[in-house]
Amino acid sequence: MKYSFIHKRMFFILLFLFSAVRAQMLTIINNTDNPIIVKNGKKEITLNKRDKKEFIDTNTISITIPNNLNQNINLFLEPTEKLNIALEKDKKFVYTGDKAALHKYLNETLNVDTFGKINTYEQIGQKKNIGELKNISELLLVDVLKKTKLPNIVVSSEDKISTKRLKNHIKYNWLYTLFSTLDRKETSFKKEAINYYFKKYIETDIPKFSCTTSFHYSVIEVIAKNKSLLSAELPTYPIIEHTDDDNINQYLPQNYQKQYFQQKYNYLEHINGHNKEYYKKVLREKFNEE
Repeated sequence: MKYSFIHKRMFFILLFLFSAVRAQMLTIINNTDNPIIVKNGKKEITLNKRDKKEFIDTNTISITIPNNLNQNINLFLEPTEKLNIALEKDKKFVYTGDKAALHKYLNETLNVDTFGKINTYEQIGQKKNIGELKNISELLLVDVLKKTKLPNIVVSSEDKISTKRLKNHIKYNWLYTLFSTLDRKETSFKKEAINYYFKKYIETDIPKFSCTTSFHYSVIEVIAKNKSLLSAELPTYPIIEHTDDDNINQYLPQNYQKQYFQQKYNYLEHINGHNKEYYKKVLREKFNEE
């Protein structure tokens, strides 16, 4: 019995060490003069001046200096890769380690590149020039792929897990800026544009919907709202909690419906809306969110 116990103990020690060695690691360092709050999932910790904290196997965190700074950081690391992010006194983020330059671009410049084209898309929409919209938007996508050293935006079975996530993050960030302008356009132009981008970039994702960001949700929400213009069928899903938007939510899988309630709650929490507790209750009772 003693021999068996020792071997079992050694097995779990070796398993733990092996898992730790293979786990991706993020280190946050506070070089400011203020405490910072780091949120990882549902957990929050405070880092005081010169403190640092290691996080294992996480895809996104947020860093906050109350009333001063709020930065969401997306991570695209493979097992064994390590990234360090230091917040300096001038509120500058310094990235070192694996994929440092990539993460700096994704978290500090990607939104500037994609959201910076919204006014251009609006102007093209006013002219109802679908050819110009395709050309301008896809030239931007090519530029983003070049900056992130990706050969294309199509997810392949040979891609590493972090690469698959990276491609989807870029694609839906880019599509979000397009679809946020299309939703307000004249019907014939909107129909042609939605069908073009849906067929080329979204349709293959439909069987494996995964709402990992608000960008995913917002793009699919526009498609669901304009289902009558779409030259394709969308699968329907059980409604988790009935609302006035069932005609849209029926085309959203459960994790997208959760995002619907999360966004409603976040907005009402921000403005201290009177019925925010309803959305909080639904998130807690129907989607197991605290």
